Amino acid sequence: MTNEWIEASAPGRLDVMGGVADYSGSLVLQKPLRQQTHVQLRLRQDDMCTIESTTSNGPKLFAEFNYRNILKNGKVDLNFARNYFQRTEIHWAAYEMGCILIVEREHNIAFRGADIKISSDVPLGKGVSSSAPLEVATMKAVAKAYDLTLDGTTLPRLAQKAENLIVGAPCGLMDQLASYFGNHHQLLPILCQPDI
Repeated sequence: MTNEWIEASAPGRLDVMGGVADYSGSLVLQKPLRQQTHVQLRLRQDDMCTIESTTSNGPKLFAEFNYRNILKNGKVDLNFARNYFQRTEIHWAAYEMGCILIVEREHNIAFRGADIKISSDVPLGKGVSSSAPLEVATMKAVAKAYDLTLDGTTLPRLAQKAENLIVGAPCGLMDQLASYFGNHHQLLPILCQPDI
């Protein structure tokens, strides 16, 4: 664990073939974009979280809160955290904090707060999955900060859980896979079958 700034990034994606077919186990074809979301994360030890977010086509956002406020009796409770974010003006922070809550629950990290800076030129609301690169880049930064090895599809699956369980969006796994494995020089085929 380190308290230095850690950086990670992930691309948006353009759907070439398949669309929402990832829900039905089909083959989809994605084109990762040059546009990226960049996350900088620095751990703290006082339970405070600050998040600054700047996007190319959206407002600059800032949030500051105590991490203990999104825990239930000091423990990660996903329903409690989802309700917290849905009730507050910082609902947009559910994407980043959802990643942290999922990693804390599934990998037993001792999270005590962080400063997070986000910059992105992935267009918002244009169908190129701006949430997936935010989640994937945040997960990468958290994994680096806590020296976690998240092999194979583990990291994109955790990112999907953050969106499903904390943000409350019932997305499939295609966007997170494309953002994690994608390279803007290549098309990325994904066969959306369970990888047991």
